[in-house]
Parts: sequence; C-alpha cells; structure tokens
Amino acid sequence: MKVVVQRSAVRMWLLAMGGIPLLVIAVDVLTSRRITNWLRELLFTPEDTQIYEPRDVIWAWALLFFSVFLVVWGLKELFMPTKVIEAQDDGLAVKLRGPFRKADFIAWENIADIEPGEIVDEGDVLLLLRIRLFTRGELPEHPWGARWVEAKVLGLLAQDWSATPARVAVQLG
Repeated sequence: MKVVVQRSAVRMWLLAMGGIPLLVIAVDVLTSRRITNWLRELLFTPEDTQIYEPRDVIWAWALLFFSVFLVVWGLKELFMPTKVIEAQDDGLAVKLRGPFRKADFIAWENIADIEPGEIVDEGDVLLLLRIRLFTRGELPEHPWGARWVEAKVLGLLAQDWSATPARVAVQLG
C-alpha cells in the first residue's frame, strides 16, 4: 500500500483567494485609485484628506509582488500539491529541507515507531506526527516543517495536511 500525505487543498485554495484582495488594492493604487479614493473619502473629511506619497507607490509594488506570490503559490499547491510524506517500499520520503529541495529518505530499518502527537508552542497546541528513530543519520539539524521533539524523535507539523496525524500513523503502521 502506498501512503502519500499532501497539504490540504482547502487551505491552499483559501491562501490563493486571500491574496486576491491584496492584488486588487495594489493594482488600484498603482493605476486608477478608484477603490482607495472611495475609501479615503469615506473615512476622512475633505479638509483632512490625505494625498498619495511616493512611499505609497513603493508599498503598493511590494503588496503587488507579495499578493502575486500568494496567489501563484496557493494555486500551484492546489493543482500540484507537494508530497509532505511518501511511503515507499524501502522507507519514508519526508520533506524536511524546504521548497524546491528533494525529500529526505528515512529507511524503515531506522524507524522505531510512528505515532500521532501534539506539542505546545507559545500557548498553541500543534498536531504532529512523531517518528521515533534509531539514529538521526543525515537528517537536517533544523528541519523545515518539523522539529526534533527529543534527541531521536522527529515531529512533523501537521496543521496544513490533508489527513490527521492519527490517520497517517495508522496507515503507515
């Protein structure tokens, strides 16, 4: 049986949709300013009205680039989701080094146990998948999207997964 864990399609769609209002405002400031002028007239009296300065245009360009990045990345993840975990015949391929990097491989012989878990981070309870290893091997010291919960226990953060850590642990077990 092949087990593949990907990011949640709903979260990625919401991320892409969240960038659209930012994109609209940025384009409005850089072009006709219809929306921003209407908001300015709604919020300020005519004698207290503010004018646009060069820094507003600079911020609009920054907002434009950021919003385009959000929309493109969200749509990319929606249509071609990244495999966070992929179970193979000889082990697990786990994404631990960030975007555009190859997945790290953990052989089944090096895995002692896989179980769901949680960790408290600054008052928030985060769900994770705990992978207990016999040795850390070549795995990164500071993994991306994961943490070393104990010396030989890797906790994969699961807040944006399509499946719960409990379900993934049962499938991998």
